[in-house]
Amino acid sequence: MTSQAYPSAEYPTDAQHITIYYDENYFAAWPFNHGFKAFSEGELLISFSRGPCNYRSPYDMAHHVVDARGGEYVTMRSSDGGLTWPIERLRSLGNRQEIERPLFMSAEDAPSEPYDWASPDFFMTAGFGIPPERDQSIGYIQYSRDRGHSWEGPFRMPSFGFQWIQVKPDHILRPDGLVLLFVTAGIASGKRGNRFVAVYGSPDAGLTWNYLAPIIADSVDGRYVNRYYASPVMLHDGRILAALRCQIDARNAWPEIFESVDGGRTWQFLSRPSDWGGPSELTLLDDGRLLIVYGYRVVPYGIRARVSEDDGRSWGPELILRDDAGSWDLGYPRTVKLSDGKVMTAYYINRADDEIQCNGGVRYIAATVFTP
Repeated sequence: MTSQAYPSAEYPTDAQHITIYYDENYFAAWPFNHGFKAFSEGELLISFSRGPCNYRSPYDMAHHVVDARGGEYVTMRSSDGGLTWPIERLRSLGNRQEIERPLFMSAEDAPSEPYDWASPDFFMTAGFGIPPERDQSIGYIQYSRDRGHSWEGPFRMPSFGFQWIQVKPDHILRPDGLVLLFVTAGIASGKRGNRFVAVYGSPDAGLTWNYLAPIIADSVDGRYVNRYYASPVMLHDGRILAALRCQIDARNAWPEIFESVDGGRTWQFLSRPSDWGGPSELTLLDDGRLLIVYGYRVVPYGIRARVSEDDGRSWGPELILRDDAGSWDLGYPRTVKLSDGKVMTAYYINRADDEIQCNGGVRYIAATVFTP
């Protein structure tokens, strides 16, 4: 056994931390659920959830309170490559009640025209980090053709009979034009062992959706571990990889990589990048390497990453982007590539040195710019 098998964790030498949105009266979180994209000319758009919070007790910060009961989904925009995020550019996409109401009324609503999924100005967001209590099979997506300046939807997604649905903006466009969307589906209430990733396919650029395939691990712990929240990338040779969040209890999570060599029809386990962390996002870098970023929900709490130079089969040393959080309640990252070869990873976090403390500091949206 050699030390190369257990490389020491490293701190990126050029990491720069940026505050995107901080308000001590709000719980702001989960950009993984809603989306983050870099456009041309230094313009970036991020979407996340925020809910009123006074940070007086753990109940105030319960996710079903700040999201499912009081949540509002918003976007923020930067015009200088993500260095600054003016609060006056915060825009509401609607609170939970406003978004849920039309989805309960109609399950047949659909876009009137197909979307250009390869357009550099296209943006998709989704919602409901916690499915509606009234009907947990409701998930939706919203589209923008113009960098988030105008929106279409929300459009309810088909559940195909599953009783529990979570939709994220995780999609890829196959070379043959089929759009793949990676949805978390659940049997019954989506409890432990009942969630999996369902791959949807749209042959008409988002007008209609069909069920394509599941991503399910052949594992003895399948009754106890949820494998869900897929982050997909397509490699240059056409293979598709998806990073799944694997979780056995509230904090004990880790990433696993699954691979498809047939366009998403079948899936096989490929690798496990780290001991802990999740959910994770995969990014295909311009030089062909893979970057995975994840919330690190064990001590010391923070955000970490790894890089693969062999298409996800093995992973380099762990990169510690942050280790200054005050609790496990953090993560859900999204990553974009910047024009100078660096990347920006956005996430929600809390700080151990925050003056306001309740199981960690104020939950806010931050980002780290670094060179993988």
